[in-house]
Amino acid sequence: MIIQKMNNVLVKHGKVTFAIFTAVIIVSFVWFFTPGVDGSLLFGGNAGMGSQYGAVLGKKVTYGDVSNARQVVSMVRAATYGLSPNRVQSPDEDASFQAALLIKAADVLNVQASDKEVADLIQSLPAFMNEDGKFSQERYLKYKNDYLAPSGLGFADLEEAVRTMIRMQKVPMLTSTNVIVTDDEAKTGIENLLQKITYHMVTFDHEAFEDQVKLEDAEIKDFYAANPNLFLSEPESDGLLAFVAYTVKKNELTDDQIKDYYEANKAIFTKADGTEQAFDDVKDDIRKELETVVERDAAEEAGRAFNKSFREAIRADKEAFQADPQKLFREEAEKAGLIISEVKNLTAQTATDEDLHIDSNLIHAVTELKNVGSYTNLQFGEHGVSMFLMTARRPAVVQPFEDVKEVAQKRLLAQREYALADEAASQLALKALDLKNAPAEIEELVKTLKGTWHAEVTRTRFEIEGNPYLPCTNEILTTDVGKLSSPDKSFGDPAFIFVTAHMPATAEEIAEKKETLALELKYRKQEVVSRGLQGWVIESATVVNRRTQE
Repeated sequence: MIIQKMNNVLVKHGKVTFAIFTAVIIVSFVWFFTPGVDGSLLFGGNAGMGSQYGAVLGKKVTYGDVSNARQVVSMVRAATYGLSPNRVQSPDEDASFQAALLIKAADVLNVQASDKEVADLIQSLPAFMNEDGKFSQERYLKYKNDYLAPSGLGFADLEEAVRTMIRMQKVPMLTSTNVIVTDDEAKTGIENLLQKITYHMVTFDHEAFEDQVKLEDAEIKDFYAANPNLFLSEPESDGLLAFVAYTVKKNELTDDQIKDYYEANKAIFTKADGTEQAFDDVKDDIRKELETVVERDAAEEAGRAFNKSFREAIRADKEAFQADPQKLFREEAEKAGLIISEVKNLTAQTATDEDLHIDSNLIHAVTELKNVGSYTNLQFGEHGVSMFLMTARRPAVVQPFEDVKEVAQKRLLAQREYALADEAASQLALKALDLKNAPAEIEELVKTLKGTWHAEVTRTRFEIEGNPYLPCTNEILTTDVGKLSSPDKSFGDPAFIFVTAHMPATAEEIAEKKETLALELKYRKQEVVSRGLQGWVIESATVVNRRTQE
């Protein structure tokens, strides 16, 4: 495999890789994903995978193409965040079709992705970075063992998904590769990006108002009575769990093999200060890591045999299954060599338990079941293969007041605190209009209103625009010097910005950053052109068939 064969960790990636990675993350994971959609139901109905769904650039797009596009986006998204491909939110039907359009367009236009591009992108994914921000082969291998293998996937599947994703994202880039940024555009753009903004942040932490809230028991009871949905218990499920464990064996290792592993993976054993851990200090840890061999094939074969025979038995006699689901489930599981155990009171909050064969994948699958007699798909878990048959389900109910009194008190307290914080923020916005000697008077007013006047900070526009976790980004960029911004509540508590200065970049700063920022400006211009082509491809497509919703 491309990554598997590499002996050393890459420590830096070029602008092209960053651009592709950014496109994949921003475009795919914001545009493609719609909360609340269950991808497992997208491609049901009576249409076969070869049936035509639509067309683009004169080529047929089938249901199979749309399904494959959904899988590609889901797999890359899962790898980006180190999640199981079975656990990520799937794109909705329209978004999956749009992805399929771009993939089909890539086929028509013969857009390719090189092995290096695939390798660079995989090595850029946050899930595979160590503490120093470098690609870790160990984490990549662990991801395969923990998440890909239990899902019946391997490195080749992930690499092919990444290759397809890159090809898909290259389609809108075709017309933008020759974009030119003129000297005047570059000069103005770089000066703007390097302009420094000095500002204070003002926040009103709701917890600072706790001492102003006094709650009576009657108020807490009224809050509880008025908001029953806040105090529902988790739905509980009982059921039968059929399970077969992976075989765990000890691998005999020589000292030379351990030494070879250490030499080939020194980046893993490098401390934050750049010094390497001595071999003698880590050899026992390496031995423990390498000597444990998990054999999954036999368990997966048994699980699939049970899954097949169980479903065939249901189809052969649906009435018998409906009359006694447990009997059929037990019989087929025992034939395939799976262990049957009874599970009680399983909820979304149930803790994982290796002894009971309950892992996070199983918990998620069970909480999706709604009816007694329903069952999960075959689960390839952390320690084995399993399937769950629901035998009882207790719906969510409003919990007794005495059981949740403390929770009700905390929620009502937080509600009152937020209201006081909002009121203080409103007072600041109103009173600041009459102040003359800013920022000294504003700082004093903020403290009087129980807000926090944060220390002065100076950042360039480029630093501000490039930090998605920075509060009040728009307010920092748009507020005039000597003015207080409008309040921003996007991070919960109300916050303001008071700008004290705008300073142009020096000639030295511009010279130092000129090359990097010229590329950034070109990339931004390419994005504008790319979005135009991408929109044209999607708008030019036709839909000739839709699955029938059951």
